[in-house]
Amino acid sequence: MTYTVLYGEDVDVPFLDRLVAVDHACYEPAYWGDPANTVARYERNRRSFVFVVDDESGRLAGYVNFFPCELGLHQDNVSRSPVIRDDDIAPDEVAQYRTDENHLFVLSIAVHPAYQDGEVIRLLTDGFVGYLRRLRDEGLPVTSVVATAVSGDGTKVLRSLLFHELRHLEDGNTVFVCDGPRLDRLLAGGAHFATYRSDLWLLLPLAEHEANLRVDNLLEDRARGVPAEPATADDRALAEHVISELVEYLSYECSNEVVRDLELAHLGSFDFLHTTDDYPARDAGEEIVMGTARGHAVLVCHRRTHMFVLAVLLSAYPFSVTQMEDQVSYDYLKIRSPEGPDRFVSLYDYLLETFGLHRCGRAKCALFLSERPDNDRELQDMLAAETYDNYGREYRIDSTEVRAMSLDNRAQFDDYELYLSSRAVVYVAKSFRDLPMDRVSDFANYLFIVVLVLFQNTALEKVNTRVTRVLEANHDISPKAKLAIDREYGRTVRFWETQNFKYLSSQIEATCLREAFLNQELHDVYTEHQEYLEHLVSVKSAIVEGRTGMVINVAAVILAIIQLQPFFADLLRDVYEGLGIEATYAETTTYCGLFGGVAIYVLVVVINQRRRRHQQRSRI
Repeated sequence: MTYTVLYGEDVDVPFLDRLVAVDHACYEPAYWGDPANTVARYERNRRSFVFVVDDESGRLAGYVNFFPCELGLHQDNVSRSPVIRDDDIAPDEVAQYRTDENHLFVLSIAVHPAYQDGEVIRLLTDGFVGYLRRLRDEGLPVTSVVATAVSGDGTKVLRSLLFHELRHLEDGNTVFVCDGPRLDRLLAGGAHFATYRSDLWLLLPLAEHEANLRVDNLLEDRARGVPAEPATADDRALAEHVISELVEYLSYECSNEVVRDLELAHLGSFDFLHTTDDYPARDAGEEIVMGTARGHAVLVCHRRTHMFVLAVLLSAYPFSVTQMEDQVSYDYLKIRSPEGPDRFVSLYDYLLETFGLHRCGRAKCALFLSERPDNDRELQDMLAAETYDNYGREYRIDSTEVRAMSLDNRAQFDDYELYLSSRAVVYVAKSFRDLPMDRVSDFANYLFIVVLVLFQNTALEKVNTRVTRVLEANHDISPKAKLAIDREYGRTVRFWETQNFKYLSSQIEATCLREAFLNQELHDVYTEHQEYLEHLVSVKSAIVEGRTGMVINVAAVILAIIQLQPFFADLLRDVYEGLGIEATYAETTTYCGLFGGVAIYVLVVVINQRRRRHQQRSRI
């Protein structure tokens, strides 16, 4: 289809009759506008509409109605009115554009259901933002834009335009505002609307100290039927469905040896903070918040190795998935604190303080999409975990490697497409069902493979991190410590076995994931670490053997001298008798000389060793 974008000054009063069909298709009767009121406000200020018209049929596909407010209407909207100001707005409350400041009110954003495929809303919002820029360039600056959302779709559109919640009304509607830095960014970068629907999965590799008991307590609580907190009954139902689907596929597709060691539990459901990509420096100010999305966290546990994968489902994600991917890469994951509705805390800090879990490797994102993005650059940003609709920079990713990934469909069946990178899994389903539980069932047949391969990745990250810390600490590594590291890795070997998967297609998909997640590179690093550790152990063993030999030699010398002690004592006795000294002192003198000599020898050895160590450090 082709469309034409028109503005209020491009049409006449009879054209406004086309609004009726759109309003009746989009809104409940309580929000249908009176055509006479619409015309009266329009005649007060014609520069108050953006229209999108279907070129073929001439039908109105959608429109945005906005206008500058007189002071009283603006105050009603932002603070005074307990209910929505809508079609009751009188013409004299509509202002003319001014050169000092203009507070706009968006009365309506509507797209006819026949045209809700993404293209019309994009044209409308681009036209609206472009119109605001035009006003600014004409010397008519926009100070703020207020709107009231009466539906979930309206809320989604406003949040995509960087509006944030201002207050809740008594009639159940919500007032949003876009001003300050948000408005600046909106005018600078416009808005991005996805051409697809999506579920977003965050996959976070975690580990714990061997003495940690909090996860054990969590699993015991869940086994006794203690519900997860914070979570509602609906939250728990969806999370339990995730668990049951994963367990079913693990049991059906995998060997019993792998399945029997895995335990799953609902850790909790949280409101995840969604921001722009303009992250504040530490203690330098607040982030720009676009809203929150509910995430349901399921912990997959392998207690023998103290490793975990936290799978967080953000169902029907209402914001930019690439922005949340960017937040994951930036470790900027925040959740609403259980201590208060207006306080957000780091997810990783919460996991550490509450459950004793800490990060162990790089998090991944899995995107379950209804269709491939229209723009190939957006798919590339998904794979790179970069923000497609960014506000902090003007350039975009342009990588030959990432472009190749976006063209390489790795799927093993014909009911989906699959694109992989070290940061993300993009799964494009041929059928994207409406109910969240149905979509969980559809994706679980692949998600369990991702989880198992991520355990491989986590195992390597864990052992490599431990070895790196040992090497950085410059501590001597003992054969016992080396053996402990080897045993820790050995407990994870089962995750590497291809025969874990009963079916060839699962084996191939696991191989593709291992390649994408760079597991072989991690394994090569592990091998290099092991070779270096073995070298250090060998060197230490040689040093210990040398010291042991020196001690044996010193002991042998001392024993030899002790064996000669009677001979030296007899000589001294004769000398002492000739000098008139009591002969009994000869034996005492021999012992004093013996031990004094040994002490001087040991002192000389210690001084020489300290001097050599000092010279080695000086050379380094």
